Order: sequence, then C-alpha cells, then structure tokens
Amino acid sequence: MFRLYMLSCEELNLPTTKYVRCRVSLGLFGTELYVVVGDSSAFVDGSNVKVTKPPEQGKEVDGVVLAYVVKEEMERALIELPGQAVVGGLRTWVPKQLLASA
Repeated sequence: MFRLYMLSCEELNLPTTKYVRCRVSLGLFGTELYVVVGDSSAFVDGSNVKVTKPPEQGKEVDGVVLAYVVKEEMERALIELPGQAVVGGLRTWVPKQLLASA
C-alpha cells in the first residue's frame, strides 16, 4: 500500500517566488530592464518585471521584480534576482514589507 504525501516548498527547502518592490530603468537591450533592490542591482528580462509606467531613458520608475525567496527570517528575507548582477550579487537581504505574492 502506498501513501501519497504533499510537501510544501518550505518543507522541501525549495525557494518560493515573490514580487519585490524595486526601482526600474531601461536596460542595454530591448527586452531587459535594470532593477535596483536594496544593495543589489541586475539586468533582468522584462517579463520578470512589472512597472507602474514604462521607464524612459535616464529615468527610474517604481516597479516589482519576480525573485526567488531563498531564506526568511522574522523581519527580512534573502532573495535572489533572476538576471545578471551589476552591483553586489544576485542575492540580497530585504525587509519583508518589500515582498508581495507572485
């Protein structure tokens, strides 16, 4: 007899995805955007970013970027951005109030 168990991402230690508030500007190529989250920044595919309005050359707009939540603590979360790091690494700690469900 077999039993089927459903495990959550947390139980399997798999990262979950959430949107994280960020600042967004144009990237180097047409489909990418430059995002700044905390102490990190990265070039990210535009499909992973939602913005309040499209950024213009040389200007930033508010937005959210889809990120992997690697670890959570009481008031902060370690996230990993889905792109190429520019400043810092792809992983950075952010306050939990910057997270939103994906």
